[in-house]
Amino acid sequence: MLVGTSTATQTDAAGNYSIAVGNNATLSFSFVGYTSQRVAVGTQTTLNVALVNDETSIDEIVVTAMGVNREKRALSYATQEVKSDKLTQAANPSLATAIQGKVSGVEVTPSSGMPGASAKITIRGSRSFTGDNSPLYVVDGMPITSTSDVSTGNSVTGADYASRGLDIDPNDIESINVLKGQAASALYGMRASNGVIIITTKKGKAGSKAQITYNSNVSFDKVAVLPDFQTTFAQGTAGKFGPNASTSWGPRIDQLSMDAVYGGDVKNELSNAALANGINTAGKYYVPQRAAAGLDPWVTPQAYNNAKDFFNTGRTWNNSVNVMQGFEKGSYSFSLGATNAEGIVPSTGLDRYTAKLAGELQISDKFTTGFTGNYINSKISKQSGANNGIVATLYGAPASYDLKGIPSHILNDPYTQNTYRNTSGFDGVYWAVENNVFTEDNQRFFGNGFVQYATNLTENQKLTLKYQLGVDSYTTNFTDLWGFGHANGRGSVENYHYSVTELNSLGTAMYNWEINDDLVFDALLGNEIVNRNRRQDYAQGLNFNFSGWNHMNNASTFAASQSLRANRTFGTFLNLSLAYKNMLFLNASGRNDIVSSMPRNNRSFFYPSVSAGFVFTELEPLQNGILTYGKLRASYAEVGQAGDYYSPYFVTPTYGGGFSSGTPIIYPIPDGNNTVVAYTPSTIVYDPNLVPQNTKALEIGTDLTFYNGLINLSYTFSRQDVKDQIFEVPLAGSTGSSSYVTNGGRIHTNAHEATLNIAPYRGEDFKWDFGFNFTKIDNYVDELAEGVSSIFLGGFVEPQVRAGIGSKFPVIYGVSYLRNEAGQIVVDENGLPQAGEEKVIGSVAPNFILGFNTAIEYKKFRLSAVIDWKNGGQMYHGTGGILDFYGVTQKSADFRSGSPFLFEEDAVKLVGTDEYAKNDILIQPEDAFTYFNAKNGISESSIFGTSFVKLREVAIGYPVYTTSKFKVDVNAFARNLILWSELKGYDPEVSQGNTNMSGAFERFSLPGTSSYGLGVNLKF
Repeated sequence: MLVGTSTATQTDAAGNYSIAVGNNATLSFSFVGYTSQRVAVGTQTTLNVALVNDETSIDEIVVTAMGVNREKRALSYATQEVKSDKLTQAANPSLATAIQGKVSGVEVTPSSGMPGASAKITIRGSRSFTGDNSPLYVVDGMPITSTSDVSTGNSVTGADYASRGLDIDPNDIESINVLKGQAASALYGMRASNGVIIITTKKGKAGSKAQITYNSNVSFDKVAVLPDFQTTFAQGTAGKFGPNASTSWGPRIDQLSMDAVYGGDVKNELSNAALANGINTAGKYYVPQRAAAGLDPWVTPQAYNNAKDFFNTGRTWNNSVNVMQGFEKGSYSFSLGATNAEGIVPSTGLDRYTAKLAGELQISDKFTTGFTGNYINSKISKQSGANNGIVATLYGAPASYDLKGIPSHILNDPYTQNTYRNTSGFDGVYWAVENNVFTEDNQRFFGNGFVQYATNLTENQKLTLKYQLGVDSYTTNFTDLWGFGHANGRGSVENYHYSVTELNSLGTAMYNWEINDDLVFDALLGNEIVNRNRRQDYAQGLNFNFSGWNHMNNASTFAASQSLRANRTFGTFLNLSLAYKNMLFLNASGRNDIVSSMPRNNRSFFYPSVSAGFVFTELEPLQNGILTYGKLRASYAEVGQAGDYYSPYFVTPTYGGGFSSGTPIIYPIPDGNNTVVAYTPSTIVYDPNLVPQNTKALEIGTDLTFYNGLINLSYTFSRQDVKDQIFEVPLAGSTGSSSYVTNGGRIHTNAHEATLNIAPYRGEDFKWDFGFNFTKIDNYVDELAEGVSSIFLGGFVEPQVRAGIGSKFPVIYGVSYLRNEAGQIVVDENGLPQAGEEKVIGSVAPNFILGFNTAIEYKKFRLSAVIDWKNGGQMYHGTGGILDFYGVTQKSADFRSGSPFLFEEDAVKLVGTDEYAKNDILIQPEDAFTYFNAKNGISESSIFGTSFVKLREVAIGYPVYTTSKFKVDVNAFARNLILWSELKGYDPEVSQGNTNMSGAFERFSLPGTSSYGLGVNLKF
């Protein structure tokens, strides 16, 4: 439009236009969902303008449940959309971590910075104690699997297992829309009880010209933060050097040459033998591991930075190309993507290759058809984390030991480990990355095809019929291999094979009736049938017969199992909507699911939802120039989550001890020409009256826009009450069974979420936007099964992660400090802490999470950043405590070489019968080991706060070359820079487990990473 006049025109489908204007005229360009721009014409005869998405537009069209497009103002529940440019601005290869800080009500818990590492997403908290709390992923209208097939179990040993959400390439995403509440996602039924993430991929648009886009970027990863290691004291105990000690409480490193047994400056058996052979040992000391590896055993004492020397600089290459084109009656899109990563830990990496083809064709005025297909091939190479992982022998290495320089095995024997400590329960870190192999190989296809018929029944009535058939099929092979020589043994191998195929049949009928100028009625009726077939094969081989062939066929003991599972869900749903004057919106829906995975007489379940939205600023008395848009909304919904019920069945028994390496009795047992077989009832018993978990959700909120989009504020409060949890209740051994799967327990969630977006300045040369995403989720356990006060989620025998009645979900349970009746910690006569009872010692959930996003554009330069603040929450941080006990931290060195010190926590001492005074008992530096040893036996001493502030993303971009047909854009970015953390020397987001205990437990976990990179985008 020509500014100041009524002269206007409209572009064609390809964006071409013409308009007659005078010199020095100004044109205004606008389109629904985009920010308007004014451009001075000057003497130009050709003017090309690219509009920018306006995420605050109240008339924006968003994708909702079942692929229905609706205006934002018509929604009566909370959703939040993230566009492609926000997802990919820092080249994050993982969708889960790419949305951190960008959506309110969503919490993302990563496990580590390793390529392909798992990350748990929860929306508005957890609803299940031991079941799945992950949202449903819907890609181009097709629900797909996003969770992991293999659980990390107790999460204290072994390697991590990735989730299938990793198969989605963020570069191919056009937008995501998060359906946060049950009212928003109710039409998807049971699978959507935890919310829905709707993903729309890039596609061609009818009438658009051909466009090719190529993205390439490389990032360099480094370990985000390392503990503060000491460089003063050597390996040993009680001030004496011990070359095989697991601790660093030996002498000063600069005094090793004077050690009575190993020093070269004193006469001893070793130095005398060296002198007899003409070897000068002055200023040196003897290292047995160097001798075992065939090196000169006499070295000059020095401190080594073992952790820093071990980690590599990781590299990640992301490359993608997309071709799309629209025709008069159709369009197509084709894309290829490759992500190739080498981790900071040697032998770790990720190779992911993706391909997608999509097309749509309008066959006639009434018939439309289309399809989309995605193929993914990926391989992840991992290393072990947790208690027996590689960090145990890396971070615990004495500063005096040359971990990198001394070979990890003895001379001429690569299978006998050679490191600073005994490896009966561990592996030396360098030996481990060379001999232990953990991999995941995945091939996957998912996609769908549809046919749609749309017709106008009358001038004001429209009917649309659509049928869609989709498939999600993948095969994943997992290998966990501990090489020959592992933990001084003969190694083992485990192979997991998962084949999953899910067919999704969806038929819908949509009816639209514009009753009059004020009333519009919409109805949606549909049927969904989901068939899921899963095959799991497991094989284990223990104790390889000989070295050099770490293979199942070389194992001396075998065990194998197979599981076949077929599930079917038959869902019927109805949604009714009524809009009055584009101001009042009423919505009601219901879905009935019949599921095969529940008891035969208990398989049909109905879930209703109702919602209402009122745009009160449509009322003439309330219209003003300050509050230009205001909406109130409320909803109520119910939805369930089915469990897996099994009729009584028999299994082949195995017998083994808790401390045995393997199982000593495995059936069948050879017996001459026959074999002895056995079957016993399964030790897990299922309740024949099992019903689905039920969630009742209430949501109220408001959306406000001030000064025509200068400020946009959305707030939502939701309450979720969940009953009939499905979990295992332990049974007494006298019953002959171990546990009983039944319904029981309640959990409720109060969630506050707010989004504030501000556009303080939008000029021709300068634009600035910033926003906040606030999340506060309070998850409380109200009750469990009768007689049960808490249930185990993961961890050791002690400490553990649990769900406990009356506590936030989850909590950490373990040995506490001894306290008096007033709750004060009581020290002993030496000023040392004492072990108390086992109880709740930590609460995992944060007080709130606040994400800050900003984007600045000056001329052609673009700057964007995301800052994440997590306030509150605790975790069991076992690494810090055990490293103090080992004596490798600077803290341990300061305590042993400084002045007398007090126990670090506020405490009291006993001064008489039931009389206490403030603790003032000083601990002498020579008793530092005794002090840390006392703390090491008290799990509460390892409970730390996990508050942090992170610069989650920062990116800068500039279009170096732009014409009407070709554009080159370069960018630089960084990710996960820790600005402040309550947990010093460690990444507070690193934890163990891909289960509901993730974020709660850490002991020798693999570290997080910070990334820096460069990229280029070509478009023509």
